Amino acid sequence: MKTVTINQQPTTVEEFTKLRDELATTPEGGAAVFLMAYKIFNENESLGEQCLVIAIDRGSLQEGNVYKGFKLLNGDLSRIKSQLAQNPKLPNSYIKGSTAENDYSVNLPYIFEFSTNSSSGTEADGYIKFFVECSGADSPRPLHVMKNNRDIWKAKNWSSVLVGIKKKAIDDDI
Repeated sequence: MKTVTINQQPTTVEEFTKLRDELATTPEGGAAVFLMAYKIFNENESLGEQCLVIAIDRGSLQEGNVYKGFKLLNGDLSRIKSQLAQNPKLPNSYIKGSTAENDYSVNLPYIFEFSTNSSSGTEADGYIKFFVECSGADSPRPLHVMKNNRDIWKAKNWSSVLVGIKKKAIDDDI
């Protein structure tokens, strides 16, 4: 199990880029940076979309005007928005300490936990499949990262982290 701790949530593109440059030099850091961008998107769509572009592998982007000539693929952006509309607490479910019972409440520092298996790949491969701990699911969810030409790890396949989460149990005692 590998963990990544983020002590402060970025509030600007510059702060997010600095965080990426510090953490995404390791594969698990790149995965945590993507999850942080996802959380930011949920709270501030404009800033979050820029952060997602920064955190995602260039091969999964298209030309656009969101950040440095790129934007998310239309289908990916639409799916992110749709899933967050149904599950607004979803990004918090990847942060240690959140539970369905506490309505996925989180406090800084944010701690993300990642595991791998024998077929996950290695740093030397430049491509790793992590399993991200998720308090809203019965098992960890896969998240793939890939190293770019600047040795920065970026999210390559993240569709499984967009899947719904458990709802808070409702007390039926009236």
